[in-house]
Amino acid sequence: MKSIGKWLGSVFFWAALSPLLAQAAEPDYSQLIIRVKQQIPDSGAQPNAIDSRSFNELKKLVPQIRPLVPASRVRTKEELQALQRHRLNRYFIVDTRFLTKKQAQALILKLKQNPLVEKADFEPKIDGMRGDNGKSVAKVAPGNIPDHTGRQNYLQGKEPVSPYRIGGVNAVQAWKIAGGKGQDMQVISAEIDHWSYDHVDLPKPYLELTDGAATGSHDTESAGVIASRENEFGTTGIASHSSMGYLQWGSDRLVKLIDQLPVGAVMQLGVQYDYTPFREVGCTTECYMPLESNEMVRDTISYLTEENGVHVVLAAANGNINLDHPYFEGYFNREVFDSGAIYAGAVDPNSGLRAGYSEYGSRVDLFSWGWNVTTTTWSRKNPTTAYTHDFAGTSSANPILAGVVASLQGVARANGLGNIPPKDLRDILVKTGYPQINGNSTEIGVQPDLDAAIRKILDEGADKPPTGRLGLPEEVKSGEVFSAHVYAESPSQKPLTYDWNASGFTPPKGNTASLSLTAPTVTKDTVKAISVDVSDRRHTLTLTDSVLVKAPVEEGGCGDVPVWDASKIYQTYGESVAYKGKVYKQNFYNVNKQPDINSAEYGKEWFPGVACR
Repeated sequence: MKSIGKWLGSVFFWAALSPLLAQAAEPDYSQLIIRVKQQIPDSGAQPNAIDSRSFNELKKLVPQIRPLVPASRVRTKEELQALQRHRLNRYFIVDTRFLTKKQAQALILKLKQNPLVEKADFEPKIDGMRGDNGKSVAKVAPGNIPDHTGRQNYLQGKEPVSPYRIGGVNAVQAWKIAGGKGQDMQVISAEIDHWSYDHVDLPKPYLELTDGAATGSHDTESAGVIASRENEFGTTGIASHSSMGYLQWGSDRLVKLIDQLPVGAVMQLGVQYDYTPFREVGCTTECYMPLESNEMVRDTISYLTEENGVHVVLAAANGNINLDHPYFEGYFNREVFDSGAIYAGAVDPNSGLRAGYSEYGSRVDLFSWGWNVTTTTWSRKNPTTAYTHDFAGTSSANPILAGVVASLQGVARANGLGNIPPKDLRDILVKTGYPQINGNSTEIGVQPDLDAAIRKILDEGADKPPTGRLGLPEEVKSGEVFSAHVYAESPSQKPLTYDWNASGFTPPKGNTASLSLTAPTVTKDTVKAISVDVSDRRHTLTLTDSVLVKAPVEEGGCGDVPVWDASKIYQTYGESVAYKGKVYKQNFYNVNKQPDINSAEYGKEWFPGVACR
């Protein structure tokens, strides 16, 4: 990394991060994530690319820069458009493990000044949730393993089993229906360690993407909840007949699954970010956040759900943080942006109420058991026959919900209903689930009831209407040209027709699966709906989603607030200036101190910027 370090010299300034990350604990500085303002040739996207000279200037600054999506194969126009819809062609990674902390900070300062860079952040510290691991029960010989299913109360129905005060996900009823044991289903577990491939009660991986992950207890416990085998001993997974694959977690490695997962596959993400301390939301210790707090991860997940039809379940995290807190400025508001993932909250089965560590808020869709979960585990002393009764956290709730999704999708496939779109399947589980014992269904959502969910899909799908999902960008600029696509299928193999309604866009109508649209010209940020009617001539399915059309921002403009002037002496405490769409207030005397890279809660010339309203 010497080529990066040459110019660093004595430039040791810290650059403020994005609003969501600002003031969180320092990252480990091992990986820098860059998003450029436009697509560029090296990212694999050809249309409307900026000139390579601009990108070459960026490469001089960071020679080791590499695209998130490598040009490993020739992609079709449609595939490139899908990447563009989710900005994946605009993300780049820089390995900064070999820089000192001061060098890393100086590098991000330089990048934030580069006109090609829209955003540059270090990835937060990753946490493998190992604190949720259970204690192994006494070791026994392989032929003497007892049947632990009687303690897997999370498999049972809605009625609590003493001493617990909440029931389970009703997997025992799902098993009576074709496909309910996860037959023909593929489930990926993404964690720091991988499950014990030699455990007598677990399958071998059908797919493995790893950079040398070690065997560990956490993923062994997750895998057991999902897919421990149906036999006469040990535990039984919710989707015991499913195939299991493993991904060693990495925000950049996640994108490698784009070309490897079939429609309808399930993925559970069993890691979280460590933001400790996160005082802006009232947290000083164990301030964990869900993976989607990283925009690159969120964009990748939205690609997987919308473009690939993959069901993604992720731990809501163990930070006891309200995701509706004003500090997040609606970042987790599904009305603004919805990746399609399921956020897994945790309930304490002993009280029937939210576990005190579980993240909460309107974005948390579903919950399940966060204590006393019986499953397989691993230890060096017992690598092949270990079990625990103490798996906990959103760590345990997460694979329970992933197993539920695999079971429900398995039923749909086995009964000729095809692949349920991720957002639709999530909606079915929410509508048929049940709340905490206090009746609250908004704090951490509801717990699934597989029996009720299966009855709903079989009743409503008896006539096999079409299913589908929309591929739309999260946001577009005023007047920007972008692509939209509908993924639809008819379980009865009937031909489908499409009727788009994109009022306000150009063209406002269309009758093909893909549509090129021009966003309207707006003077303020505007949410616009786009819908398409999918018909098999007997049934009509209406799919609707929203796109945020961003108004143009004058250079530095923000209403009546004066634009920052590099030549002006700022010496009035609290004086406001506008810069790059944000308002900054003066803290210390300064001249020519660019607000976005010289702002922080304490110790900088400017306080953190607030987006224009």
